[in-house]
Amino acid sequence: MSQAIVQHLKGPYDRTLGMLEQYLEVCPDAVWTKTFAAWPVWRQWYHVFASLDFFTRQEGGADTPAPLAPEAGNLSAEYTGPALTKEQAKAYLAAAKKTGDAYFAGLTDATLTDRNEGLSARLNTELSHAVTASMLSGHASYHLGCCDAALREAGLKGVF
Repeated sequence: MSQAIVQHLKGPYDRTLGMLEQYLEVCPDAVWTKTFAAWPVWRQWYHVFASLDFFTRQEGGADTPAPLAPEAGNLSAEYTGPALTKEQAKAYLAAAKKTGDAYFAGLTDATLTDRNEGLSARLNTELSHAVTASMLSGHASYHLGCCDAALREAGLKGVF
């Protein structure tokens, strides 16, 4: 089965995840733990990867093991635990990236218009895999932009 269109949809996702990985390398600790756009920067970054399961998990599927409580990834005000360390972030990025890669690998051009059963059930609306692929890229890009803006406000070069 062809994956030509799937790979075109995956391109922006891969590019954004690459920039989020680069972000870990250039973000100083003072920015990583600073509150910016209502959340600590590390939580904006972490949320991208914590939400991959939300977008891609099908009913009965397992979540990617996460280093922090679910409230940290959900951007819940109830989370009062420790900050994500960059070492934890690197390990979690690798594990979460496998989740996203597996999702895209399981798609074909023919299945892009099929209903994403898991996400449709969680959001109580009809969503195809093509829409999910678009949402993954857009969501990651939005939060990368928030993180990147924190770097720029600190007088540093962004990764965008």
